[in-house]
Amino acid sequence: MLQRRLVAVVLVLLSVGLLTLYFREADNGFVHRVQDGAMRVVAPLQEGSARAIQPLRDGWNWVADLFSAKSENERLKEEVEALRAAVADELTTQAENDELRALLEMRRARIYPDDVEFVMARVIARSTTAWYSTVTIDVGSNDGVRPFDAVVNGQGLVGRVESVKATASQVQLLTDQQSYVDAMVVPNQAEGLAAGSVTGSLSLQYVDKSEEVAKGQFVVTSGRQGSIFVRGIPIGQVEGVGAQEVELYQSITLRPAVDFRKLDLVMVVRR
Repeated sequence: MLQRRLVAVVLVLLSVGLLTLYFREADNGFVHRVQDGAMRVVAPLQEGSARAIQPLRDGWNWVADLFSAKSENERLKEEVEALRAAVADELTTQAENDELRALLEMRRARIYPDDVEFVMARVIARSTTAWYSTVTIDVGSNDGVRPFDAVVNGQGLVGRVESVKATASQVQLLTDQQSYVDAMVVPNQAEGLAAGSVTGSLSLQYVDKSEEVAKGQFVVTSGRQGSIFVRGIPIGQVEGVGAQEVELYQSITLRPAVDFRKLDLVMVVRR
């Protein structure tokens, strides 16, 4: 009984499949005509909706691009700031290394006696006057610094210690109007006094008119007996020479060896 029913179901399914295939083949042309008609009706509607939606789509894309560009801009700004910081740090390190090498060369110079000691220091403050007549360094009596100790950097003579505290000292610069240093011109060894001024300029005073001094010659400390400076520390270079008949001495201007606008690392010379 069950087998008969299964056979009947299979025959019915086969019949339905054959009929469907027959009608599909028969009406294939009709179906195509219906599809073509539907496409003619729907196509203008699709084109119109696409035109209507296009501004919205363009606006959405513009907003998305704007946010993307803003995010990219912020990222690039962060990268630029990081690069600037890295470059500044590198330049600072390079400048400090150059200063240290110059200080080392000055320390090794043969102009200093064997009993001289050097105390490394950094400038931590400047005088409030326009000519920077004094600076404060970060070493003091705790480091063995005493008044009248010479102060130098890798370029030459900076000045002398004027006052001392436990951890800091004030230095009178070579260009201060109250600064006078025994000096001489090399190689002819014409002697005089290197003097500062209220404007921060430097001159060589009390050089006899009989001495031959030319522009470009170097001036160093003379190291006279009783001087607080050893002989041969660079002071500057002759920038101009003048003389008048009524005066006993020449008028000599100097260009300092030290760039006082960029003082940073210095050494105190202890004797």
